[in-house]
Amino acid sequence: MSHTLIISEKPSAAEKIAAAIGKVSRKKIGSVSYYEVSDKGKKIIVAPAVGHLFTLRAKNKGEHPAFDLEWHPTYETKASAFSKPYFMALQKLAKDAKDVIVACDYDIEGEVIGLNIVKFICHKTDAKRMKFSTLTARDLKEAYANMSSTLDWGQAEAGVTRHNLDWLWGVNLSRAVTDALTTTTKHYQQLSIGRVQGPSLSVLAERELEIQKFKPEPYWNILALLSISSKNFEAIHEKDKFWKKPEAQKIFNKVKNKKATVNSIDKTSQKVNPPFPFDLTSLQIEAYRVFRITPKQTLQVAQQLYTDALISYPRTSSQKLPPQLNYKKLLSDLTKQKDYSELAFKILDSKLTPNEGQKTDPAHPAIYPTGEIPRTLSAYQNKIYDLIVKRFLSVFADAGLRETTKVTFDISGEKFYISGTRTLEKGWQKFYEPYVRREEIEFPKIEKGDNYNQKSKLAEKATEAPKRYTQASIIKQLEKENLGTKATRAGIIDTLYQRGYVANQSISVTKLGLEVVKIFDKYAPDILDKKMTRKFESDMEKIRAHKLKSEVVLENARKTLIKISDNIEKHRSNIGNELGEALHEMRITANFLMKCNKCHTGNVRIVHSKKTGKQFAACDGYPKCKNTYPLPQHGAVVRIDKICEQCKFPMLKIAAKRHYQMCLNHKCPSKKDWGKNKTAKKD
Repeated sequence: MSHTLIISEKPSAAEKIAAAIGKVSRKKIGSVSYYEVSDKGKKIIVAPAVGHLFTLRAKNKGEHPAFDLEWHPTYETKASAFSKPYFMALQKLAKDAKDVIVACDYDIEGEVIGLNIVKFICHKTDAKRMKFSTLTARDLKEAYANMSSTLDWGQAEAGVTRHNLDWLWGVNLSRAVTDALTTTTKHYQQLSIGRVQGPSLSVLAERELEIQKFKPEPYWNILALLSISSKNFEAIHEKDKFWKKPEAQKIFNKVKNKKATVNSIDKTSQKVNPPFPFDLTSLQIEAYRVFRITPKQTLQVAQQLYTDALISYPRTSSQKLPPQLNYKKLLSDLTKQKDYSELAFKILDSKLTPNEGQKTDPAHPAIYPTGEIPRTLSAYQNKIYDLIVKRFLSVFADAGLRETTKVTFDISGEKFYISGTRTLEKGWQKFYEPYVRREEIEFPKIEKGDNYNQKSKLAEKATEAPKRYTQASIIKQLEKENLGTKATRAGIIDTLYQRGYVANQSISVTKLGLEVVKIFDKYAPDILDKKMTRKFESDMEKIRAHKLKSEVVLENARKTLIKISDNIEKHRSNIGNELGEALHEMRITANFLMKCNKCHTGNVRIVHSKKTGKQFAACDGYPKCKNTYPLPQHGAVVRIDKICEQCKFPMLKIAAKRHYQMCLNHKCPSKKDWGKNKTAKKD
């Protein structure tokens, strides 16, 4: 008997889709569950993939650079062997399928997943398409009732083009630089560089070099320290920075400890509009600001909340909440949740007009809560969910009102001032607590002509280097420069960490990262070209909008790659040697723990025994010095910028199944009750 086959992206989505359509019967093929649904006498089968069931590879194995690519099942690689049962189940269910409906996530990746299953498993040229932004029963029913008659071909072509570009760039170039290193130094080290990875590293390296080249410039502030109604205030001279000390000294001598007279009191009020709804980037930035949850973790958590039907699709660049969402229904559902009931009822009494931003997305609205009641949430899920709900409520609320007061003092004819801002009306801010960022300074009663004693201070300061990017601010910068996509930027930064190109929360570019940028800038600058990468991103959007053909973009990419590959081959020896030197220095630096406390001439480093495979710390002055320290045998060991308070040995970070910190000294008093690391400090 023929049937309709609905393909979902993941098993959990398949179950929700089936339940939304009709009466469900769960069945199995091997270990894979699928669902039979009866709808008006029609047999419908809902079956899942597990993400991508196909990946690209070169048709000719020995070709380099490779341009002729083909799709093949992911289960043929060891890392994705788990996908084989899903592949086989879909293959069996597709045999008698009269109609095929793709119900994968409605984005570029979901379109590619669905397209490949339709082409290579179902052996069809097209399929119908369900489009939804949440996995709630209401939205899934609507998506099923109003499905498109074809795939979103613009989205599919853009997705396939992106996969081809990323493979061509990443695999060809990574292989080229790895081969250059291996053949020159006879040492194998996997290196990676990609279409977006190179320009992203270049952005970080530019900031790192700015910081390294920065020379602090001294300046002076003249301050008047006042006590007003038992509160301490610090007034500053109206000129703020004095770049010449004699000028500052002259005015300081003039005002030193003289009476301060209130010259004027100026008050201004300003409206504080509600924030915009979250798109993915702003959610990642805000989650890092308030929770220090990394962008990659935020996306993972948000994706799970979406899969559980608690929020809308998170991979969106929209700051719009269209009226079709039915604000009243969403808010009414939130009144049933204890933590948000009171706030949601208050919003329901308002005009229900959201404060929206300019950014849009052709596939999805801004992120919003569905109103479904959560069951059990992990700590991170609870934080992100609470942030999203309160942001959603706050965008419907009234503007707040803040008042800024500036008090100007006359001290011996010189003007000094203090200023501060306080909240007069919270407005939307009470719906967004405790995540509101505001400083509250309220002055005691001050009147013009009042006199106060003050203690003068001449403070020497210096200009500061540009701040390093955080994992949140670099995501924002990459978006500003149109490098990568909302869904890929966090992963790109994570890859830079894994490759040893960057380190630390406040992102510093390592010696290796700087050398990689320097080498490519010298021998193959196109690898780092931000303008070219932006052009490809723009081309992908044109493909999506049916304004450009994929073949044109891929041909341009092929020409550029041939040019880059020729440059790498031409300078193979130089590239290999310079990369080898940078890697050698990185290993020495990375393994250093401290100066040896026994011989005082050698350095204690992390050592990996070739004979036993064990890791330990030892003085590099061996065999003259035999000073050693045991290390945990499971997990990576990294020195952190801390010293043990009890024994003054360096602190280490151990990244195993759990992350924790410990000092190098195995005889430290802090470890006497450890047992099996039970009291190790969690990271």
